[in-house]
Amino acid sequence: MPSKILPISMAQSVAFSSLTPARKVMLAGERATGLAAYSIARAACEGRPVRVVCGDNRFDPYAVARFAKSRQVKPEAALSAIRIARAFTAYQVSELIKRLDPATSGEIVIVSGPCSTFFDEDLSLVDAARLFYRMLWRIVELARNGMTLLLVQGQIPAGARRAYFLTDLCRASDVVLHLGDVHTFRLEQRSRRGLPRLAALDYGAGD
Repeated sequence: MPSKILPISMAQSVAFSSLTPARKVMLAGERATGLAAYSIARAACEGRPVRVVCGDNRFDPYAVARFAKSRQVKPEAALSAIRIARAFTAYQVSELIKRLDPATSGEIVIVSGPCSTFFDEDLSLVDAARLFYRMLWRIVELARNGMTLLLVQGQIPAGARRAYFLTDLCRASDVVLHLGDVHTFRLEQRSRRGLPRLAALDYGAGD
């Protein structure tokens, strides 16, 4: 698994250039949300259709508008290129991912807070695991069918008992940017050898 430490000034260009068809790109850490906002705004300003599945309620349309103005693009035009669906429970996140259509592979799909709702302690661990690994495997299938996916998970709660959900999401991704430091970030390019293990977890979680 190739890994390198790069200056934070390169994060925007690395993240955006990684968004190619049939690829899952993961942004993880404190700076992930800001970098995702840049990627969404830039794609929209370049006329690329963007779909956002928002599981952490952190999508900021004003950031898109500010970026558009800086590029001499009408904010309304940039925002009209973005379709957003908000989810407030793990069931809703899982269902929205399930409904994504591989035929719309020309879109960039951003999943913001893919783990957030699964950390809810009101949801049993059994149900959380079942829903999460079904969602994860669906993400894998969508990428195999040509979809471009940007997965964005900000800082998780300290001591979260289900932090391994994020670990497995990173393992399933093709490119991972760990954005926890101020001056640098860690870039990982992962192979797909771990996918059979994730499939086993999916089937083990039951229906």
